[in-house]
Amino acid sequence: MDIRTQATLLAAVVTLALAGAALLRDNRPRVFTLFALFAANLGLFSLADFLQRWSGDGVPSAVWMRVAVATSALVPATSLAFFLEFLGVARRPARRARNAMLAGSVLGLAVAATPLVHLPVAKLAVTAYVLGGLALVLSALWGKLRAAPTRVERARLLYLFIGACVALVLSTLDGLPGLGVPYPLEGVGAMALTVFMFFLSQTLQRHRLLDLHEFLGKIVVALAVGLVFVAVYGGLVSWVGNRPELFFFNTLVASFVILSLYEPMRDKVEEWVVVTLFRERYELVRQLEALRDRIATIIDPIRLGTVLLDGLAETRRVTHASLWLVADDRPGFRLVDSRGPAPAPFLEPATARAIRAPAGTGQKAILLENIERRIAELRTQFPPEGGGPAVPAAVAEELKRLGDARAALASMRAGICIPLFAGDRVLGFLACWDERVPEAFASNEIAALLEVSERAALVIENSLLYQQMKERDRLAALGEMAAGLAHEIRNPLAAIQGAIQLLLPEKGREPGGRPADADPEQAREFLGIIGDEVRRLNGVVNQFLDYSRPAKTHLAPGDVNEILERTLKLLGGDIPPAVALEVLLERPLPRVSCDPEQLRQVFLNLALNAVEAMPRGGRLQVSTRLARDELALWREAPRRSDTVEVRFRDSGPGVPEEAREHIFVPFFTTKEKGTGLGLAICQRIVKAHGGNIGVRSAPGEGAEFVIALPALWEERPDTRLDERHDSRLRPPDESRSRRRRRKRRRPDRAV
Repeated sequence: MDIRTQATLLAAVVTLALAGAALLRDNRPRVFTLFALFAANLGLFSLADFLQRWSGDGVPSAVWMRVAVATSALVPATSLAFFLEFLGVARRPARRARNAMLAGSVLGLAVAATPLVHLPVAKLAVTAYVLGGLALVLSALWGKLRAAPTRVERARLLYLFIGACVALVLSTLDGLPGLGVPYPLEGVGAMALTVFMFFLSQTLQRHRLLDLHEFLGKIVVALAVGLVFVAVYGGLVSWVGNRPELFFFNTLVASFVILSLYEPMRDKVEEWVVVTLFRERYELVRQLEALRDRIATIIDPIRLGTVLLDGLAETRRVTHASLWLVADDRPGFRLVDSRGPAPAPFLEPATARAIRAPAGTGQKAILLENIERRIAELRTQFPPEGGGPAVPAAVAEELKRLGDARAALASMRAGICIPLFAGDRVLGFLACWDERVPEAFASNEIAALLEVSERAALVIENSLLYQQMKERDRLAALGEMAAGLAHEIRNPLAAIQGAIQLLLPEKGREPGGRPADADPEQAREFLGIIGDEVRRLNGVVNQFLDYSRPAKTHLAPGDVNEILERTLKLLGGDIPPAVALEVLLERPLPRVSCDPEQLRQVFLNLALNAVEAMPRGGRLQVSTRLARDELALWREAPRRSDTVEVRFRDSGPGVPEEAREHIFVPFFTTKEKGTGLGLAICQRIVKAHGGNIGVRSAPGEGAEFVIALPALWEERPDTRLDERHDSRLRPPDESRSRRRRRKRRRPDRAV
């Protein structure tokens, strides 16, 4: 069996399979039926030609020759019917050409059924008719190509025209050996016909030109990988000769080599084809993958919109990009951000439903070109002018849905709209458009956009969950604050009520309204209690207002050591003799951006808390130090993360472990008459300065509060330790001479 016979069998199998696939489609249009008829005609012709060659000389060969002539005579008529329907040519203008083709086919059938089939002149006449009919089909395709309204449609038809010409020429040249003319490429025509019919079937299924580009790229990849594998097999098997043992061994080796190389070889070839033939598409997919990874760390929807739309605009493949999210104040979707001409600022629920309806059927991306193509198909089948078939109710409803979706995309200035899903709920829409071309994105580019939109939907969902958690925590904190405030107010009110009841007993009143048994001294004591509790109430309310109102900070560069020294001077009279104060100040320290009055309030609060924690006396150590950012030594940038630390360490009982997580919560207190707002206010002030405050404590070893404030590095001084000791605290093992030498080194007096 020669190569042409094998190629003819391949063409027969493939074309008949394509015909069967077209007939098995559900609700197939008329064009698919005509394609199935055309493919079946070519398949039967190729099968008859194969059987004629395979059966050799004799009666069967003559029978199959007649079948081949008959089926070849039908090719012009079936091809013309298909292409007229495919190109959308009206039936009336093409009636004359169709009748001429039918007449020629009848004459060809007559030749096949009579002894004329054995005359070379008759067979040559049938061949000339077939070639002339196919040339007429090509002329109709060329005329439609020149009259195409868009560049995309012209490119689409140009692919078909070139493919049809190549297949026709090579198939004609395949017949030269039968006429006694030598031809070295025998069998290539049947292969070209097979490829063209397969490409034609894909053209029917892939309406988009960019999908055809992708399909052609896959064909190139398959051919390249196939050639590599043929080279592997040929190199290992061709030199074996008549030695069967080497043939099977080398075949096994070649199979293992191919199995090992298939995946990496295919990936490399695909990458090479895409980079070489579709460079712009490769760059867009790469940029979209980078954008997908970039938005993964964002939590704020506004920031997400900025990064996402900027990333799409940077690809230079979109002229419009916009992001809509669910509105909080009313039903619908509000525009978050956009690039290009501004779209509609708000999507009403009816407009959103028009876009969500296709998404409910499984479409992850709604394309304007698909909507317009479907509308055009329905208008062609059911023209609105009348005279055609009546429009069914289902078709009329579909046309209305498509019209609403097209109007919605027009208001969004979108060529492609991707709903952002969180489960079954739509969080928003991502829309983009390149108005410069009708088909802006290929299938793999749309897949990359879908990956970006899925990541954006996940970010938005996480943001909503984060906001819900913050709201829950805010309500919980508000509940705790309300409970604490009620508790703090109820105690003074109870004392006031008890004092008033004692001052104004229900019985024993004199006519003048004075209690009968009132004692002036006792009344004065009760009135003092009322005044104290009213002042306590006023203090609780003021502290609550200090905590709840926005902090008004006037930040300026300041010296923490200087602020701390002045604070401790004011505090000197409130420290009992039993408490020893030790001050260790590191000098010089970089300045910090601060409000001195607010820092003084924090320092006073922490110092008084430490003193109250040591009612029987103890030691309070106040120190400052510079906490270095050691990693900055390995960077070229300055040490922006260096902090100035202020520490208040006492020798009291410490903070219980169960209370450490709550001591900065408003109204949480371990004191009998504390309000629980002091440390909360301190934390609020420190955070307003860009710093942090924390506590370190071990049971029975006291507590240490650490304030860390970011340092300002206008200048980078050398630092040394400056220790200051209160006269009430003396190390027991330190000699007088050592104290004198240290005093000479530090001329400042102790605090």
